[in-house]
Amino acid sequence: MDEIEIDDELPQHSRRAARAHDPHHRQKSKRASAHVIAELLEHDDKTGAVAMGAGSGFNPSFGASRHERRWIIDALGGFHETNQIVDVVAQVKGGKEATVYCCSAHPSTSVEYLAAKVYRPRMFRNLKNDAAYREGSGPVDEQGKQLLRMRPLRAVAKKTNFGQAVLHGSWLFNEYRTMTALYEAGALVPKPYAFAENAILMEYMGEPFAPAPTLDQVSLPEAEAQPIFDALIESVRIMLANNRVHGDLSAYNVLYWEGQVRIIDFPQAVDPLYNPSAYQFFMRDIKRLCQYFARYGIRPQAAELADQLWATCMPGDANDIQRELLARANLNR
Repeated sequence: MDEIEIDDELPQHSRRAARAHDPHHRQKSKRASAHVIAELLEHDDKTGAVAMGAGSGFNPSFGASRHERRWIIDALGGFHETNQIVDVVAQVKGGKEATVYCCSAHPSTSVEYLAAKVYRPRMFRNLKNDAAYREGSGPVDEQGKQLLRMRPLRAVAKKTNFGQAVLHGSWLFNEYRTMTALYEAGALVPKPYAFAENAILMEYMGEPFAPAPTLDQVSLPEAEAQPIFDALIESVRIMLANNRVHGDLSAYNVLYWEGQVRIIDFPQAVDPLYNPSAYQFFMRDIKRLCQYFARYGIRPQAAELADQLWATCMPGDANDIQRELLARANLNR
């Protein structure tokens, strides 16, 4: 940790000079980031965190390049050592932000398969308009508390390696914490099982080599459209009642399998009591759902539906808070 402290406190020109004469700077930065995230996400039975540095005995059967195999072992080895998965079966989704693998679950989980979402290193820096999602809330630790210590906040503001590591861990834990709260509240989200430095382990939908598609890839049976729309709106209501707005909800992040749906992808979820853009995000989420289901003849007035849900779920003073937060944000621009 001393290495990180010294590097973060050096003046900018001194850091540049030190890096210029240090051929191992990248390796040091990588170790520093891993060390910071390890502090944020060290094992805690209450949060479901899994310790890093595990996986030496993990030998997944999934065929992959040497680079990807090392990545899989590093990211998922802790889940193997804590008896949550026994193997990696297939890659079911790849993308710029994350790769999802189907894993054979350990018998102790009482399920056959689990999904492991492994994040790309730059995923949390590339979220669209991520500053808007972070407004009103700073980085959080593994208990979900705001990181108020000056050094982490200063590092985030300066966009140092340490600061990026703090943000990375904060975004990842925000997704895990949000999924846990919403699952326990009854929303249609995958059941979360555990998280580690760079991955979240959760409920899997589909078959190993036939994962559940997203709604945009599905033509729903006519009899299912209205019930599924109603179920999704109810889940959005549950989210709002639990102070969460998805912020990027559409048919592209709703999984469908045999009449069942699950809402996925929550790293950007915001708290409407603190984020001044929460109402705009919420309205957009509702509009996108309504646009998709219009093809099935379901055409509610999206704006009216959003206003009704907001008025029902948010406490009276919450609307005043949103107006005040938005006014302050506009003044600071």
